[in-house]
Amino acid sequence: MGDLDFLNFDAQSKEDSNSMKKVLFVDDEKSILVALRRLCRNTGWDIYTAESGDEGLAIINEHAIDLVVSDMRMPKMNGAEFLEQVVEQSPSTVRILLTGYSEVTATLAAIDKGKIFCHCTKPWDNDEFREILNEAIASR
Repeated sequence: MGDLDFLNFDAQSKEDSNSMKKVLFVDDEKSILVALRRLCRNTGWDIYTAESGDEGLAIINEHAIDLVVSDMRMPKMNGAEFLEQVVEQSPSTVRILLTGYSEVTATLAAIDKGKIFCHCTKPWDNDEFREILNEAIASR
């Protein structure tokens, strides 16, 4: 390895270790996105929000997202379909699915197809959900 290669490697290592984690929340309800952003206010993470699966995929194409949290029930593209596409476009992104209590069958299918880290039910407990988000980020 030449001197220049070593310098480039060193600069890249520093950039990776100092970069903020990027988290994307996808939900068609603005109030949920506001609540999720508020929940992560003091984490130091770079937070992105999207109101649809298509919008979420566009963000993933533009940014190296570390963690994506998606609602299951959304128009056009549901959370399971969205997370399946996330696996294809960004396999290293950790995925969490938000579900309602009545969506058990769809959730089980989504866990298999979307290779989901975990699923959480709405409404969530803030402390428990924050811990899940921290574990998901740490698993990356």
